[in-house]
Amino acid sequence: MLFYIISALLIIILYILYFIGENMFSKGKTKESESTTTIISKNTSFVGDISSDEKIIIHGKINGNINTDNGVVFIDKGGVVNGRVLCEKMILNGELYGECCCSTLVVYENGFLQGEVSYRFLEIRNGGCITGVVNKVTDEVQNNVSELVKARES
Repeated sequence: MLFYIISALLIIILYILYFIGENMFSKGKTKESESTTTIISKNTSFVGDISSDEKIIIHGKINGNINTDNGVVFIDKGGVVNGRVLCEKMILNGELYGECCCSTLVVYENGFLQGEVSYRFLEIRNGGCITGVVNKVTDEVQNNVSELVKARES
């Protein structure tokens, strides 16, 4: 009887290890598992420009430009950026002083943007604030801007 109990427990343990190990030790990593996030923590100040293809989360202060063409920039409550932000999606719950060019802009309750913003889709939650110039960009204008940016980089 003890033999059957030990055998059953061993089979269960091997079964669990097989499925956990398959995910844990697999060499075929997905693109999602290889992605990275840049985080500027709460008590950190950064001077300079940041370029990334991935998500950028800001809890601290940045004096400089942020460029993540296909990524997301999240400025959290207490986070402050002085500069230009170019991104696919920006979530603003902190402060941005400068320029923002993005496809989607979501301004949360504590979000404050002072400067110029160009967007395709905009959401401002109760308490969020934008002061300055606000431009809605159409697909045609967005394509022209993309071509201009590529020409500048060449």
